[in-house]
Amino acid sequence: MLKPKWRNHAIRPLSPAMARAHQRYRHDLAIKRGKPFSGAYYWVPETLSRWSLLVFPNAFYEGGEAGHVDVWEEVIQVLSHWHDCDPGKLPKTIGNCSYGLPRGRVVRMGNGDWGVAHGNDHPAEYPFQEMIVENFCLSEVSPRFFFDDHEQMLEQDQILVCHALGLSAP
Repeated sequence: MLKPKWRNHAIRPLSPAMARAHQRYRHDLAIKRGKPFSGAYYWVPETLSRWSLLVFPNAFYEGGEAGHVDVWEEVIQVLSHWHDCDPGKLPKTIGNCSYGLPRGRVVRMGNGDWGVAHGNDHPAEYPFQEMIVENFCLSEVSPRFFFDDHEQMLEQDQILVCHALGLSAP
C-alpha cells in the first residue's frame, strides 16, 4: 500500500488516467534522484502488439516494498484506461490475477549487489535488460538478472486477464 502522503484522498474512486499519472509521477521522482532504486515492475499491454513497462519504486510504499499484490490495483486502473474497460468492473474480473502479466522485481541483494528477478516471460520483442536498467537507474551498478519462478505468470491468471481485456489468450 502506498504511504499515506502519496495517496490521493481527494478523488475516490481514482480515475484510470489519474492513477496512471500518479504512478508515472512517482517513477519520475525516483529517476530524478539519479541513483539506483529497487521496486516492482509489470509489463502491461497497451494494445495487442505494444507493451509498456510500469515501474513501482519501493520508497513510496509502506514497509519499503512495492508488492505485486499491492500495486495490482493501480495496474488494473491503467489497463482499464488503455483498453476502454469499465474501471468499476475490471477489478471484479481480474482483481485476484496479479500473476496475469509479465512481472519482476529489482532488489538489493545481501552482498550489496543489485539484482533483477524475472519470470522470463516478458515480451520478447523488447530489449528487456536495457529497459529495466534504464527505468531503475542501474547503468552504473551492472545488475545480475536471474530467473525466479515466483515472478512467472500463472496460466489461469494470464487467460483471465487476456479475456477481460479482449486480447487473444496464449
